[in-house]
Amino acid sequence: MTKSPISSLKPQVTNGLLVIILLVAAFLRLYRLDEIPPGVTHDEADTGYFVEVVYRTGRPSQIETPYGYAYKPFTQVSAAPFMTLFGANDLALRFHAAFWGMVLLVFTYLWARRAFGGAAGLGGAAVMAVTFWTVFDSRFALNSPPSPALFSGAVYFLWLAMEDGGGKRRWWAWTLFALMLTGSFYAYEAAGAAAMAFALFFVYLFFADRARFRRHGAWLAGSLIVAGLLVAPHVLDPSSWGRTNTLSDPIREAARGNFWPLLNNVVSTLGTFSFSGDSFVTYNLPHRPIFDPVVSVFFYGGILLCLWRWRRPAYAFVLMWMVLGILPSLLLGEWTSTLHSKAAETPILVLPALCAVEVGRFVARRFGPRWRRVFAAACLVWLAVVAALTGYDYFVRWGQSPEVRAAYFHNLVSIADYLEDGDYSGDVALSSPFPDVPLDPFIADMRLHRDDVRVRWFDARWALVFPGVERGLFVLPPNTPLDPYFAERLDLQLVERVELHPEDVDPTFDVFAWRPQSAFAHALPETAQVVSVGGEARGLPVSFGGGVELVAYDLLTPEAAPGGTITLVTFWRIRDPGALEPVEPRHYGRAAALFVHALDAEGEIVGQDDRLDAPAWDWRAGDAFAQIHRVRLDDGVPPGPYDLAVGIYNRHAETRLPVVGGTVVDDRVFLGPVRVSGE
Repeated sequence: MTKSPISSLKPQVTNGLLVIILLVAAFLRLYRLDEIPPGVTHDEADTGYFVEVVYRTGRPSQIETPYGYAYKPFTQVSAAPFMTLFGANDLALRFHAAFWGMVLLVFTYLWARRAFGGAAGLGGAAVMAVTFWTVFDSRFALNSPPSPALFSGAVYFLWLAMEDGGGKRRWWAWTLFALMLTGSFYAYEAAGAAAMAFALFFVYLFFADRARFRRHGAWLAGSLIVAGLLVAPHVLDPSSWGRTNTLSDPIREAARGNFWPLLNNVVSTLGTFSFSGDSFVTYNLPHRPIFDPVVSVFFYGGILLCLWRWRRPAYAFVLMWMVLGILPSLLLGEWTSTLHSKAAETPILVLPALCAVEVGRFVARRFGPRWRRVFAAACLVWLAVVAALTGYDYFVRWGQSPEVRAAYFHNLVSIADYLEDGDYSGDVALSSPFPDVPLDPFIADMRLHRDDVRVRWFDARWALVFPGVERGLFVLPPNTPLDPYFAERLDLQLVERVELHPEDVDPTFDVFAWRPQSAFAHALPETAQVVSVGGEARGLPVSFGGGVELVAYDLLTPEAAPGGTITLVTFWRIRDPGALEPVEPRHYGRAAALFVHALDAEGEIVGQDDRLDAPAWDWRAGDAFAQIHRVRLDDGVPPGPYDLAVGIYNRHAETRLPVVGGTVVDDRVFLGPVRVSGE
């Protein structure tokens, strides 16, 4: 492939400009990295969990992750050394992302320089250094940052391999092309769409450049086959395509003849370049487009230039790469497009530089070299303006937004930091809106590393855990206030109200001292209670699977109208959490649910509530918990008495725990009957 002329700038000037670009890029990617983003998302925390497994054990976890989480192995391995340097925390993951953001910039410069010349290389690198999208993208603690860097590296080595000048084959460049392309797949599946550009480029060479195809076609095909074989174990695993199920709806609608959803998504995605960007606050300043109006003009000019010069392979490939790289976003629309279009960052940001270089050449031909220098100076000034706008929008408008602090769970992170830095050691009861793994607990794990602080997780709007100790701390954020039933029965002594930002969605959290075992005893009903098990009466407590005991219950609404709600509180003591084990390696930990069924005379369910807000993964022998159940009765239920059955089941095995003890064995207990009143 013919090498484009290198810029007429002296090497010292080129190198100096490149150093300035790298320094500006590094500043925007590293400044206040420990503060902004202002917390940790669930996706980031789960990424951290899997990276930490590699960091501590040297091998990836076998857990099957839920949609959207860290199921890509490359990041698990590549980020582990950063935990060695910076500790097992979210900052290590952010340094990892910033590192790959800088690698992406370097490969963008190297490829654009080789394909279009030194000025285009510097321009593309400069645009990438200061653009809000790539700065933002280089500070996420997600599994995806290596992918666009590896993909751009693959493109660079492809160009190296095809520029052998008719001499000795650069087999090493073909090898690196195949390996980097493979790596991009193992980091983020968006690379799969962009990779189709190589197949399309193969066809393009066959029709548009037969001489180059005869020399390099077989090598390109062979390298793609090698990459395909290397990536096959990953792409053939259904779990590696966790996000792609979101692509199916607009395609399915189009197959039915309804093209409007797909058309709307295409239009909204194309609008993200200049008009209204990604609306998801977690990944963008909502609706901020990729380019400002000035850079947008050069971006569209770059597209027109590539269309005009489509017979030149480099220009044709830019368009192929960009279109196929944004294909996931074209299908899904603007929402989260900043992530779905990641593989196309390089061509998108090189296009304005291509246009600017061509305009500079035109100015030089038409008005002379002095005016080209004036134009170049104007471009530099505007890039400085873009950098300033990026800094303001990211560090001030986005980074200090209450909505962003809520999206990044700043309140929970602040609680973890409070416990990490404080003097207290012992048991802490912590209420949070998502107490199950891999959600809020993994966020806290990124910041809280003290072995002498033992946290119990629950959602106080529905449940309450009483650690098996005499004294402890109780931490209550405003997003999960105590249910009034609990608030009336607890004697909590306020230690401190921690003030955060006054404009935050959750601007404070409260720290209380309490006596959990005394509180549990005080909360129990005073009279002895009897339940029915297998048709026989038994006094409480009764044991389920030898692991957890139903100690008492409080039926708050024994009567309700059809469509109404029966409210029940059950009290439990944990004896042996191992009753829910063994846990398969593909699961995070123990998982259980309590069920409450309202049953008619034939045993049919007319209302139920299956939940557990004191999650079983965190059960510890000696602890106790209370759970509120709100059982909504079916509409049209006839008046009369109904049985109320309570039990517990293993979510993974989908089996109920048996009631054990004596000669009575069943998998549920029946409480006092409830009554449905007439309408």
